[in-house]
Amino acid sequence: MRFTHKRCGLLISAGVALAFAFLCAEVGLAHADEPTPASDVPQRLKRSESFFGVHFDFHAGKGTPNIGATTTPEMVQAIIDSLHPDFIQVDSKGHPGLTSYPTKVGNPAPGVVADSLKIWREVTARNGVALYTHYSGVWDNEAVALHPEWAVTYSDGSRSKEKTSVFGDYATKLLIPQILEKALVYGTDGVWIDGECWATELDYSEKAKEAFKAQTGIENIPTGPGQEGWLEWRSFHQEAFRQYLRNYVDAIKSKAPNFQVASNWAFTDHMPDPVSANVNFISGDYSPNDSVTAARYSSRLMSTQNMPWDLMAWSFALGTDSNNGGRKTGVQLSREAACVLAQGGAFQAYITQNPDGSVNLDKLPPMHETAEFCRARQHVCQYSSRVQQVVLYCPTRQHYANVAASGGSLFPMITWQRPILKQLLKLNYAVEIEIDETLCQDLESAPAVVFYRGALWSDELKNKILDYVKKGGNVVLIGNEPLSELSEALTSAEKVSLEQIDDVWFLDLYKLGAGKIIVYPTPVGSPDEFSVADGPTFTRLLEKAMAEAFPKPIVQFAQKYPLDVSVRKTQDGDLSVHLVNVSGPHESAGVIESIDPVKNVEVMLNLNAKPKRIRLEPSGTDLDFSWEDNQAKLSVTEIPIYEILVIEE
Repeated sequence: MRFTHKRCGLLISAGVALAFAFLCAEVGLAHADEPTPASDVPQRLKRSESFFGVHFDFHAGKGTPNIGATTTPEMVQAIIDSLHPDFIQVDSKGHPGLTSYPTKVGNPAPGVVADSLKIWREVTARNGVALYTHYSGVWDNEAVALHPEWAVTYSDGSRSKEKTSVFGDYATKLLIPQILEKALVYGTDGVWIDGECWATELDYSEKAKEAFKAQTGIENIPTGPGQEGWLEWRSFHQEAFRQYLRNYVDAIKSKAPNFQVASNWAFTDHMPDPVSANVNFISGDYSPNDSVTAARYSSRLMSTQNMPWDLMAWSFALGTDSNNGGRKTGVQLSREAACVLAQGGAFQAYITQNPDGSVNLDKLPPMHETAEFCRARQHVCQYSSRVQQVVLYCPTRQHYANVAASGGSLFPMITWQRPILKQLLKLNYAVEIEIDETLCQDLESAPAVVFYRGALWSDELKNKILDYVKKGGNVVLIGNEPLSELSEALTSAEKVSLEQIDDVWFLDLYKLGAGKIIVYPTPVGSPDEFSVADGPTFTRLLEKAMAEAFPKPIVQFAQKYPLDVSVRKTQDGDLSVHLVNVSGPHESAGVIESIDPVKNVEVMLNLNAKPKRIRLEPSGTDLDFSWEDNQAKLSVTEIPIYEILVIEE
């Protein structure tokens, strides 16, 4: 069945219609037909109200023939009937820069023979399904071929064949008019803009250099790591992208205020910044291989950004010929969805379109299975809220400094923190990830905070951490970088040695006021960091440090299980414990045919009062439990993929 909870339509108002008339005059667009009256159109969910969707794209090129020829209303209806999505994202322009619909603004692919976007819109609107388009932003091969002055200029004076400059006219002359065409001519609900922060490059154009000199006073423009002004040059470009994003979002919404916009990976673990643009949601498509590892980190950071968010799985694995060319199974996609839903996010998956823009319906069954899996848990997961347990700090400034020193891209994904997250999850702690700014806001309610590598804390965070500890908070510092941030304060603290193996491996505890700081200066940050952080000595000492810092989390087990744990409140206010089965070779297997259940899980819940009821979702089964010393003990027979304990107090 379709879920209709809190549906809200996106209608083209008279004001927006007038704005569109102005746009038509500006860019020479043809008027669209009048929109269907609101009373005849099923309402569509906003992105903030959506829970499950599907994404299609194919990046049309100059040699792609017959685009739109076999896209039919019956095909789109079959997708909706199979998956019952809240939203669909469909191709409109990929990295080659050619649209897959007959745009009147910009560069349609030569092979476009029919207006497939019109079909997608008509059928989705008739079914009350929101329609978003996939649109390549900064990355546009055709735009820079036709307008070399829009391209990024490299330090040697050559120009990019792919990437546009955020200092140029590309956004005002092409991106904004073309997105408004989809918003106001086609009546689409929003856009998912790809090739954005992660595709942005340093620009040595005269305009960029002059702006940098005026802002910083630095006359000699650096070209590589180690040169004076290199970090400032990179920071200047990072802020230029943020301003570029703010500018085009505001321009779009000035004419289409209800249109919903996201920039792929902005304000996530690719770009771990405070949300500083008027986007409607944050989103990203994570690694098609080892997806559990990728989804674990991304979801835990995105969930703390106080924005509607979703993650997109790929429905196929790369580098494998098994199972219909690497097509993922329903159980595999369901577990990837579980990693997202357990953190309160919405889920979507990417299914490739055929070269002509149609969709092979034979690819839908695994996604159909996943849709049913997600819907069964929607009443517990959607609109749930965080219950802090362990907070892992994401050191944004240190991350940007590290990649600057290596000469890497402007907004690379954080991967060097994944080892510590993996270890904390293996110890069955519920973990969320916060950047400097959100941690400063949320710190008082955090039972324990872990700092893994990374200095360059803000003064506000440093002061708040010290105040937090003095009032009874618990902190674990792993590596010498975070230790350096608090070393001065620790000189006056009472020190206790918890364990001393040698000069490298040891644990020290410092008592500061009513709280504790556990120092674990293990050798992280080295080339073999991933193997060190996965080794037995690291794991044992980390477990000891965490037991000292956070001896009584809400969820404990009789033994360690291959379960990722999160703790949330449902929209009805009930405590919920989410248990995701992460067993098996998900880090190396391309396609996973089956997942062994985790059996006979003995759970202890540390609660303030005896629950009235503990039930297991999605089955709704009541579980027997014992109660003693504010602890409920119970057993879960098996966890096939993702089960949820709901505690009614």
